[in-house]
Amino acid sequence: MKEFKDKVLVVTGGGSGIGEAIAKEGALRGMKIVINDIDEPAVDRVVTELHAMGAKVVGQKADISILENVEALLKLTLDTFGQVDMLVNNAGVSVSGPIWEIPIQDVRWITEVNMMSHLYGMHVFIPQMIKQGTEAVIINTESTAGLMTSGNAVMYHATKFAGLGASEGTYLALKNKGLGRIQVHCLVPAFVKTGIHLADTHRPERYAINDDPYYQSQDFKSGFIRSERQVTTGMPIDYVGTCVFTAVEDEKFYIFTHPESQVVAGMRIQNLVNGKNPQ
Repeated sequence: MKEFKDKVLVVTGGGSGIGEAIAKEGALRGMKIVINDIDEPAVDRVVTELHAMGAKVVGQKADISILENVEALLKLTLDTFGQVDMLVNNAGVSVSGPIWEIPIQDVRWITEVNMMSHLYGMHVFIPQMIKQGTEAVIINTESTAGLMTSGNAVMYHATKFAGLGASEGTYLALKNKGLGRIQVHCLVPAFVKTGIHLADTHRPERYAINDDPYYQSQDFKSGFIRSERQVTTGMPIDYVGTCVFTAVEDEKFYIFTHPESQVVAGMRIQNLVNGKNPQ
């Protein structure tokens, strides 16, 4: 896709961070915007700021990890603007810790937001894109954590690996079915100044922090400190929107914000090819 003016951009998790940056870059390019986020004040703020930029915009305040809310997001988009040209599946959360220690509710929460919401988005929106018969774009925000592993945040790695695989598979499926006019891209940022370390403040009620001892453990507290340090010292958010739209214009599937992510991915693949154990 080369032209963006008057086209319709839908962004999940658009109330802050990478989602907000992409939405604002879309507004600069004359796009109409639909913003989703679970954080109601954040949606209101971003909608107001996009209006001030001259964009036509509407917001949805909803938990995008629930299928019915994804379906409602498509309906809102079509009722408001009549079409959808670009979908950014961006919502994401993280809880640090080994799989045998973190509460099972966090296993479910991370899976639902990071993986299922992205799958729901493609499942619900792609048929509309096919029906339109026009050029369209899907961007799945995954992570360098989907290209490499560590002993921390195991569920985050797991869901980001899954998202990368789903993105690659969907890209190939569309090509195989002669639907290459629908571009798929996978955004794999490393540390960017976002609010993902504050994900706990946006937990839905069904996954609220409870009396599970893990939430009082040193692992949980250390995970937050480590995440906060990595995120707050990361790349400025302003660059991400330009990076994403440039990759869309160039039809690059993998969108790297940090060149070193490619080095890390290459090292992991070399270990795999050479039969080495994870490092």
